[in-house]
Amino acid sequence: MTVLAITWALMSLFSSATKVYSSLYILELGGGPLEVGIISMAWMVVLAFSRLIGGYLADTIGRKKIIVPMTIAYGLASLLYAFAPDWTWILLASILTSLALMYQPAIQAIVADTLPPEMRGRGISAANTLSQVTSLAGPPIATVLVSVMGLVDAMRTLYLMSALAIIGAGAIRLLLIETHTNKAKISFEMALKEYVNAFKLLRGDLGKLLLITSSVRSLYQMSFPFVQIYVVKELGISEEFWGIISTLMSLESVFTMPLSGFLADKVGRNTVMALGYASGFIGLGMLAIAPRGDPLFVLASMLTAVAFASRPAAFALMADLTGTEVRGKISAISGLLEGNLSGALSVLGGMIYDIYPPLTFCVASLALVPLTVATWKLLPRGLIPKS
Repeated sequence: MTVLAITWALMSLFSSATKVYSSLYILELGGGPLEVGIISMAWMVVLAFSRLIGGYLADTIGRKKIIVPMTIAYGLASLLYAFAPDWTWILLASILTSLALMYQPAIQAIVADTLPPEMRGRGISAANTLSQVTSLAGPPIATVLVSVMGLVDAMRTLYLMSALAIIGAGAIRLLLIETHTNKAKISFEMALKEYVNAFKLLRGDLGKLLLITSSVRSLYQMSFPFVQIYVVKELGISEEFWGIISTLMSLESVFTMPLSGFLADKVGRNTVMALGYASGFIGLGMLAIAPRGDPLFVLASMLTAVAFASRPAAFALMADLTGTEVRGKISAISGLLEGNLSGALSVLGGMIYDIYPPLTFCVASLALVPLTVATWKLLPRGLIPKS
């Protein structure tokens, strides 16, 4: 966990910086809201299928053998973002980085293998704390560079630094200790058979969890890529103040992530997840009605949207409901569902945005309401100590 925590911290410093203006960067390279949605769709759909390969390999040849080379490949592919002459190169970079991110199921599996059930919420929160802290520097760095260099040159610089940080993280991950030693020969027929068996596990609580989390993340993917465009282009908030908002959102996450992990282990995974989704639909709803030229209202809406982290609880419940031998494949199946649904909703979000921008956030907000209720009512508390 220490090695992963260090590499997450290294990568998050620059990834948090590039996210601040990533959609506006696409606009500067000749794209529009629809192109932003198409790029997001390509990234999610390719990632959905690459995770299937990575999930199988993680459960077959081991976690580390996937994580190390694919992290380095991810960094090399990320160089395209820095040198893109137009938005189509961003599309190509999204596809190639998604292929490299096939290692994500292996990451989730190695973390779940390491943490005991009663510590999973707090464990994943603790592992993310260092990256949350380092990510605080990302938005201010992006804001200053954009002010000094202009948006395009600043983003090229940030993407170059991000790519180098990812490659460095891949080298550090050579120090990971393998947690899955029950290895087998790679076989397409066996892979198909094992995935069919894994799909059978989706009956009951695990299936409900995957359906709900995939739906929620897809709605986030439908709306959040367009937030920075809406805030700057439609509401008239300066690029610099948007950078301040992003910084404060990161700062808030540093405090909410550990709290969410602690509560996930104490009061239940479902309750914490529901609180996270509730903050999301309230914040997006506020953004949809934000008056033009009111930066404080926008700030309040964004801080509300990320006021409660659902990720630690969702991760913990996923680990509770899966065994070591299938964690990679279950994570890949989750990614397949999430990726394809997110891809479709990303394009839909871009189409809705072109028609009437506030409607994008209104639709996402309203759709999150029944999912919040379903999370609280239908999902279990998880494998936590009973008081």
